Amino acid sequence: MTNPPTSYRPYILLAAPHRPFFLAGAVQLVATLLLWLLILAGRYVAAFPGIQLVISGTAAHAFLMLFGVFTFFVFGFILTVFPRWLAGAAVSRNRYATIAALMVLGVAGVYVGFFCGRSVAFSGCVLFVLGWLLGVATLINIWRQSSRDGKGFALFPLGFITAGAVGAMIYGVWLLTLQPNLLKLSMAIGLWLYLVPLIVAVSHRMIPFFSASVLRNYRVVKPGWTLPATLLCVGLHLILTVIGRPEWTFISDLPLALLAGWHSIIWGLTRSLRIPLLGMLHISFAWLSVAMALYAIDSLLHLFATHITLGFAPLHALGIGFITSMVVAMATRVSLGHSGRPLVAGPIALWAFALVQITAVVRVLAEIPPLGASSLRLWLMLAAALLWLAAFIPWCLRFGAIYLRPRIDGQPG
Repeated sequence: MTNPPTSYRPYILLAAPHRPFFLAGAVQLVATLLLWLLILAGRYVAAFPGIQLVISGTAAHAFLMLFGVFTFFVFGFILTVFPRWLAGAAVSRNRYATIAALMVLGVAGVYVGFFCGRSVAFSGCVLFVLGWLLGVATLINIWRQSSRDGKGFALFPLGFITAGAVGAMIYGVWLLTLQPNLLKLSMAIGLWLYLVPLIVAVSHRMIPFFSASVLRNYRVVKPGWTLPATLLCVGLHLILTVIGRPEWTFISDLPLALLAGWHSIIWGLTRSLRIPLLGMLHISFAWLSVAMALYAIDSLLHLFATHITLGFAPLHALGIGFITSMVVAMATRVSLGHSGRPLVAGPIALWAFALVQITAVVRVLAEIPPLGASSLRLWLMLAAALLWLAAFIPWCLRFGAIYLRPRIDGQPG
């Protein structure tokens, strides 16, 4: 008697590139915040004994969020679509399985090292980066063999993913040396040369495409100058951040906020809300303009030497509102489509996405004066962590089960 097509089959995890990476990413969405919640509880809850790490909890959290969570979704997505964008051969199962295994083992080693020793964490980081670089080499090979016109666009995501590997390498060196400048550089690269420009580049390609496929009389607007202009703003912000001139980042942040807001309007943010799965993508992108506006305001506060600061509010509007929301929206869409399911956002996906929006707002409010200077900030931080877990535990269980089951339409993949 054969198993029904919806039964669990362990080997099915390797049936398509997105499956092992998305499953690892889903687990990481929960594991990373569980660790952070324990760190916060140890700091601020007197009755909780806390946990001991070999480095600061903030530095551990930063690495996991910038490199150890979203990178799994990045590779699950890019190893699936890159061959299609470039009309190339699909990535072999052995190759993407090897990449996934190295990265999973590597991030596991990093976790262990955070508790046991920096040398162990460094070894895990090396393994993680080796998997990452094998993925980069795979993408480069696909690009080189492609004869498709317009393949230059693919250099954008390829370049940003490569930059992310460099940022993770620098973090590994910091683990050995504990030089503060290396940690700062690693975090800046991870955010401003990797995640932000990568998601912007993918959004420029995919949001109009998805919108045109479901909205009637939709006019695709993708001016050739806007993506380079956006990336120029991001690069300028990176430089000003690395050289320690936050008071001048408004020069890049304000234009980027306006440019992102303009894209939200011309791409049809309000129209997209009629279709929840599409609306999730548009709402996610709209957070970019909000985050950059907050960065611009904070920069001007520094410029005029006020005692007021927005703290980490812009960072969390960007990291939770823009990056996390977009990853959830994209991963949900890919997971549904590549499992043969209808492209309709179900209750769990909507629940997770809605709670991510609330999490972003709560975490931003925790930094805004006067809340940011009061004891309420601590409770808002804990609330944001709990909201995150409430969003992603059901999402992880729901979509994790999908990655371990065959497609419901009987198709391969």
